[in-house]
This record gives sequence, C-alpha cells and structure tokens, in this order.
Amino acid sequence: MKIKNALIKGFMAAVMGAFLMVPAMSSVSAENAAAPAGQTAATEANGDNVVQVSLPYKYTSTRFGYTIMCPTTPNVVPASFFDEEAKGDVLIFEGDINDIKKAWVVLINAYEDADIPANAGTASDAERKAILDKFADKYILVNTRVVEVAENTFGIYGYTPKELKVDAKGDGNFETIKAESQMVKTYMPGEFGGHFMISLIDNPEITMPGVATYNAALTTFKQWPTSEYQQFLELSKLPKKKKN
Repeated sequence: MKIKNALIKGFMAAVMGAFLMVPAMSSVSAENAAAPAGQTAATEANGDNVVQVSLPYKYTSTRFGYTIMCPTTPNVVPASFFDEEAKGDVLIFEGDINDIKKAWVVLINAYEDADIPANAGTASDAERKAILDKFADKYILVNTRVVEVAENTFGIYGYTPKELKVDAKGDGNFETIKAESQMVKTYMPGEFGGHFMISLIDNPEITMPGVATYNAALTTFKQWPTSEYQQFLELSKLPKKKKN
C-alpha cells in the first residue's frame, strides 16, 4: 500500500463501516488499555458490540519522545521514508512497507498550534462547530469531533472522505475523485508541546477490532521531553504566513 503524500492529508485504505459514526473514545482507561500480556480490556466499538482489546507491548520512540501501547511488536519505519517532510514513525503490525495491512502512523508535526484552540474542550456548541468546520476543511476530514484524549487534553478525531470534489485542471470545473482508501485520524497536542497526529491504517477494510484497538491505544499515548525531540520539533515547525 502506497502512503506517500497521505501522511498529513490523504486517502488511505478501506470501506468505512457505520460503526465509525459513534463517539471516538472508548471507555477503556489508560491503565486497563495498557494491561500486561495475557490480559485484555473490553472496549465498545459501537453501541451493540463489545470488542476485547489487548495491548501488551509498549513502544518507545526515543527519537521523537513518546510511548504508546501496541497489540504486537511493530515493525517501525520512519515516516520520512514515505514523505521526506514528515517527522514521525509508521508502526506496521501486518504487511510491509510495500503492502501495509495494519499500522498506525504517528507524526509530531501534523498541524499548527492555532488549529486546535486551548478551549476546544469547553467551547460552546457554536464555537466547537466553527473549530471543527475549519479543521475539517483544512485537513480534508469528515465526521470530525472534539475528543478528550487524556485528562483535560482535547484533540480532534475524524476520517478521510470516500469522495472528494477537486478542480484538477484549474478551470473551475470540479470532478469527483473516489478514494481508494481511508484513514481514521486523531490530532492532539502533546504534554510538552508536540502537534501529534495518530492515524489508523486497517486494510483491506477498516474493522471494528481495528478501530477499538486504535481507540484504546490513544488513551495510552504519552509524550516525554528529550533534547533530540525538541530539536526535531524546532526543525519541523510550520512556517508562519506573512501578513499582507
């Protein structure tokens, strides 16, 4: 599966099921989701089904300064392998770099600071809608929502669209492009200043177990400061737009 140019905005694999229309975060706590090997945590993938989630392996990125609990030991590939401007990792659980079946993409430079306001979690319905509409338009997402990814830490969760209208020729005529694939994406601030995005790749189609495991793993994500991380963060800052 090719994922170049799809790490920050793009289409990724699979037919999206109706279960993705429910709230993103599961009820699994970080402690339960990070259960030791042999233990499982129950998390709701939709309103009717309960999926057992096991996250026995802790992956630690010393380069980018984060940890996340995983279902198996991942094959870790630098995100820059697929997009030279991307800073982060692709954690592959099934498949390989030429044909990714199941993976998470973790980026540290995925959005600008102002894209997720500090008051996103406490904003009024009207303010929240404005935040989500603007974010969805910029990052090409649908069904976005504000989610609490950690205590008092709020991010934005959504998925890439199945269809997109684009003016490919620049003549004002829009044509519909159908996505060959889709991703579930969560954008969230790090505790020490990162602009993280964690994405789900689940091929050939996104499944309830895949989403449940991904949702539970989000609650285990931890950032920690390292000098090397701070160096990458400074180098990966998006340029400020010049005022007219």
